[in-house]
Amino acid sequence: MSEFVDNWAVSDRMGPRMCTVGHAAVDHCFDIAEFPAQPTKTPAHRYRMISGGMASNASIAAARLGARVRLHGAVGDDEAGAFLHGRLCNNGVDCTGLQRVPGASSSISAVVIDAHGERQIFNSRGDALARAGALDTRGFEGADVVMVDPRWMRGATQALHWARANGVLSVLDGDISPQADLQVLSALADWSVFSESGLAAFAPGLALPAALQLAIAAGTQVAVVTLGQRGVYWLRASQAGEVQFLPSFPIKAVDTNGAGDVFHAALAIALADGLGDRAAIRFGAAAAAIKCQRAGGVVNGPDRAELDAFLAAAP
Repeated sequence: MSEFVDNWAVSDRMGPRMCTVGHAAVDHCFDIAEFPAQPTKTPAHRYRMISGGMASNASIAAARLGARVRLHGAVGDDEAGAFLHGRLCNNGVDCTGLQRVPGASSSISAVVIDAHGERQIFNSRGDALARAGALDTRGFEGADVVMVDPRWMRGATQALHWARANGVLSVLDGDISPQADLQVLSALADWSVFSESGLAAFAPGLALPAALQLAIAAGTQVAVVTLGQRGVYWLRASQAGEVQFLPSFPIKAVDTNGAGDVFHAALAIALADGLGDRAAIRFGAAAAAIKCQRAGGVVNGPDRAELDAFLAAAP
């Protein structure tokens, strides 16, 4: 236990202590002028290899915002896994909970980004998470907030059960996944924060208010959906069906890749710091807006001083 707990103490950050659980991937990013109308050869004017994956991205984004972050997940013992481990550690993430699975393959994605900042992702998930050992919940002791994604169901479920049993705030990153998985995780998380496609996977065929209400009925306390430039909608269980809305910040997007993960990380930090619903969601939306104006992944997301200055200057 001391290996985990002592690492909270030696961090040079003073922000909340966050445990993330889930997916890490290598992203091969290609910048193009526009998506072709039909299959063809399309030249890319820039290429970058960066870290990706929901939990990995959120971990780096949270560390940049001053949180003490510990990632629990799994990568292979291949070159991609070594790259991810090094990238995370170099960006201030505690990787004592990141398993290197012998003989397993790491998750790898091709990310194509057009001139408007929109992206398409093609992923080969590998088998590291499927072959990972059990989650070591000793690494959660002392955490202020736990964030999970659906890519490692066994780990995410165990983490949310631990958070509920110990009275620790929990957040679900509800991206597109099997409906049954999202239903299980949403019932356990305090905050269920869906992408638009994630909410459609959770509640297929339902209009937005009904889909959020379904998440509340399942057991989550706050159901949220992020719609990019169309803003954020959310519903709290105690608000008797009244859906709330926050408009997006007016920006010119350069690269939206990782923006949702930055939103989740900043939201979790704001909640751990005690901000109310609207203020916390605004904090997350501002962090995502800054990220969208920069290329290069979450390592170029905002630090806390930049985010505070952005919020101070915003209407």
